[in-house]
Amino acid sequence: MMTEQAPDTGKHWQGNIRFVLISATFINTVVATAGYLIPALATATRETLGVDAAFFGFQVTLAFGSGGVSAMIGGGIVGRFGPCRVSQFALALIAIGCALYAVPQSSILTAGSIVIGLGYGLANPAASVLLTRFGHPARLNFLFSFRQASTALGAVCAGMLGPAIAIVWGWQWAFYSVAILSLGVALSINGLRGSWDDGADLRTPLSTPWEGFRIVIRNKSLLWLCIAGIGFSAVQMGLFAFLVLFLVEDVGFTLAAGGMVLSLINFLGAGSRILWGWRADRTGNSLLVVAIMGVATAIIAALAAFATPDWPQWLVFGIFSAFGLAAFGWSGIVMANVAMRAEPDKIAETVGAGLGFLFSGAWIGPSIGSLILHVTGSYRYVFLFLSGAALVATVLAVKASRYK
Repeated sequence: MMTEQAPDTGKHWQGNIRFVLISATFINTVVATAGYLIPALATATRETLGVDAAFFGFQVTLAFGSGGVSAMIGGGIVGRFGPCRVSQFALALIAIGCALYAVPQSSILTAGSIVIGLGYGLANPAASVLLTRFGHPARLNFLFSFRQASTALGAVCAGMLGPAIAIVWGWQWAFYSVAILSLGVALSINGLRGSWDDGADLRTPLSTPWEGFRIVIRNKSLLWLCIAGIGFSAVQMGLFAFLVLFLVEDVGFTLAAGGMVLSLINFLGAGSRILWGWRADRTGNSLLVVAIMGVATAIIAALAAFATPDWPQWLVFGIFSAFGLAAFGWSGIVMANVAMRAEPDKIAETVGAGLGFLFSGAWIGPSIGSLILHVTGSYRYVFLFLSGAALVATVLAVKASRYK
């Protein structure tokens, strides 16, 4: 049973949905910033390591692949220790991962990608459990979309602050800064454990990655929905993995200008997620809203594939601004639909499995993009692949919308 207030702990404000929503969004923004620093600083890191561009596509793959695993086992972990304690643990992992990634040695840096991904994955089911517990069912599309705006906000922070810090103090200090911030946030939320973790039960069995997967594949509605999420996630993370490299190497942008484009589309993406989620709560079929976004994304990605240095910068900014408005609003609505379709006593496991599917898309997109780039040597074909993936995901979202 989802309520608007926390149980009577003497600190009702800690369970107020507005406070919970803002807190969960801030925590996930910090976590997302760490993940998106990897592609945002790819050019600067590449110069230090002397590796090719495809190396960073695989770093994104590792980060979000490990995130998918930790998300899928996160349901049982949240049930045993509570969403606040799990959020603290996720932030600690982010701090460790950022410290490792700042070491300019390929193997240690790669280990950092994996640890960052583990922290990113754990933070998501913790936040989802908080929203389903304290939020109202009729507002879940908006609540999940607002919280999912943290992904775009994290990318904005990475795109704006990462290159700026890299230019002044070196790219390593961008990761050190996030590590310090993560530890500070983990300590600051410790007082919320009484309200947020009061339902934790140490007897809760830890979920295996395939437990939630079985729940999804046995439910056609969830299955089509999660596969659609894979496609949309592949598009989103493929864009993040290659955008700055594409703009700098093929379109003639500076690193700062490329980071500015990344920040702009994510800033617009954050706002559009909230708007799309609000709209989805007021329509009879929220997944049709996702389908509209998917068609627009496919068209814009195909157009972006043909950008060249001859194009005026205002046109490139305009195209990718439209990308931000269209390509990022799906995730909150998809995850809200996963939560609403879950059995009441299996929400954490089902949401964790759904996140696992989405994270798999997050590594599939950059991996296939890296392979295409390696074979063709052209970013154009990478963006055409993203366009096709958006169309396939749109069809699957429409298919899922037919199930209640």
